[in-house]
Amino acid sequence: MKRLRREGKSLGRRGMSLLEVFVALAIFIAALAVITQIISTGTRASSRAQFQSEATLRAESCMAEAIAGIIPMQNDRKAFDDDAAWQWSLSVETGPHVDTLLLTVVTEHTTENGKLNGSATLKRVIRDPQLFLNAGSSPTNSSALELLK
Repeated sequence: MKRLRREGKSLGRRGMSLLEVFVALAIFIAALAVITQIISTGTRASSRAQFQSEATLRAESCMAEAIAGIIPMQNDRKAFDDDAAWQWSLSVETGPHVDTLLLTVVTEHTTENGKLNGSATLKRVIRDPQLFLNAGSSPTNSSALELLK
């Protein structure tokens, strides 16, 4: 007996084998794991960048306060008023030139476990403000009117 073939339909197999299903599932799970790892790495990098930028802003703020005289220009280490997890320290040293000071501000953010999340160090050389105070109060300075007399 002869089998009759239907025209227009192929005699190929229908569906997928179990092995093909497992291979496709393994590829899908591996791709999902890679995508999850990429998202996790991006989230960690974003948090690190956020802590770093906040540390830099806080260091600039402390440096401006020290130069303006709001905080005393002396070695000190304290927590910020708004968040105790953020610490700042100010170091005052003699500068590289005569009558200059080297100010170093370090800001750090630590967790309850003591892990450092972000930090920034800012250094600036300024003229010694005590020189301006001494120059203004010294009696040896004579005004132009006294010279004309």
